[in-house]
Amino acid sequence: MGNMNHLNMPFVAPHTRLAVLTELEKAQQLEEINAEVVGKSYAEGVSDALLWVMGKIPAPSE
Repeated sequence: MGNMNHLNMPFVAPHTRLAVLTELEKAQQLEEINAEVVGKSYAEGVSDALLWVMGKIPAPSE
């Protein structure tokens, strides 16, 4: 285990695979209708999604 770094460690999230897929589907629906989230840049959206996956904030679609 001495050679293991953060890039080759298994990813663990507090959410089920289904919850992640549901959020992905919601994001794709927003993309299809060209919806914009006012006041959020792409980078902020990515950051929010990753923080949600880690269990730090509510789901981005909430």
